[in-house]
Parts: sequence; structure tokens; C-alpha cells
Amino acid sequence: MLIVTSLVVALLASTPLAADSAAAVTQPLPPLIVNLSIAANISPTLLARVLEETTAIWRRSGFSFVWRPAAREVVPYARTSEAGPALPAHLRVVIGNDRGQARANQVPLGWITFDDDHSPLPEIYVSYENANRLIEAARGFVGVASQMTGVQREVLLARTIGRALAHEMGHYLLASKVHTAHGLMQASHSASDFFATGNNAFRIDAAQLRSIDARLRSESALVRQ
Repeated sequence: MLIVTSLVVALLASTPLAADSAAAVTQPLPPLIVNLSIAANISPTLLARVLEETTAIWRRSGFSFVWRPAAREVVPYARTSEAGPALPAHLRVVIGNDRGQARANQVPLGWITFDDDHSPLPEIYVSYENANRLIEAARGFVGVASQMTGVQREVLLARTIGRALAHEMGHYLLASKVHTAHGLMQASHSASDFFATGNNAFRIDAAQLRSIDARLRSESALVRQ
């Protein structure tokens, strides 16, 4: 099943979530290792900005990542026959030019596939092409894209891709397709959410953090046995 981070270009109000949600995680977990496959038309500076955006959203929740760039070839994930659960250390992120499957007026910025309700495949895809299209469509909020400097456009792209990636990583870490009414796991975010200087609309709540913490610690215990 396809899970998408969707967008409607409209100004929606955000509701603050519980403060200091990082307190839900009692002891720091080791960094999550993420293997990256990046399309050739994505610059190193854009990639750095994207990863910093995603890291910043999760850092305040007590989670950190080790990003490992791979060869610049985007090859679809294929499940192997290895026994055992798909552990978070096997996560792969692809940032490429596929547009995914559009639904009505929604733009799929990212997606992750599930085998069933609680078994996400260890690959996330985020669409650079759709992020570009979103900037073009949101001229009423960000201005005319053709009149932006290269740096201005890159900053907007990084916010959009980085925040979409953070959302899809939430689906993976929670092992859940469920969306919430507010915050990081909200199904649809507005243009103002994606392009705003601050990322307060992408907070994750304390209950979700406890769920992620418990899942990762349980899987770590399985590995040690």
C-alpha cells in the first residue's frame, strides 16, 4: 500500500502540540543509520540542507541519524530472503524524480510501502520533481519561482523535501500508516507549513515518541539474543 505525504495549497492553522516531547524518550538510542540514494540532478548543497532540515525536526525529539550516501543510482528496493525483522538500521532513503501517483488536488511529496498494517518496507522515496512543482504552484505564497535566486529556491526545496522526508520516517519508525490531526504525522500540510522559516507544524507528540522508543528498544533486544 502506498503512503503519501500530500499537500493542498491552502493556508491552514496549526495547533501547538505538547512541549518538550523529547522527555518521552528516557535514555538516548544509538543513531539511526540511513543509506541514501540520490538522483544526479540534486546538488550536494541541496542534499546537505535537506538532511539538516530532517535532522532538526527529529533532533528535538531525542533521535539522531547517520546519513550514508550511496552511489548516485536510484534502484528500487527489493526485499531479500534474509530471516528476521527489517530493522531500522537497514533504512534506505531515495530522493529522485519519480512523481508517484497524484490524487485529486494532492501532490505526493513522499511515500513508503507497507506489507501490511504494521510492516513498512525499509525504503522511503521523496520526489524532488514534485517539490519543484509545488514551488511553481505556490507563487501566491513564495513568489514567482523564475525570479528567485538559486539559493532562495534551494532553501525552499530543502524545507519541502526535508519535512516530507521527516514525515515518512515517522511512518517507518512508528511502523504505522496512521495519520494525526496535527503535527508531523498530519496527512496534508499547507504551503505555509512547508515553506515557513520555522518547522513548528512538524512536531511529533510524546505518545508517538514513546511508541517509537519502545519499538526500537524491542528490536535491539531481538538482535542481541
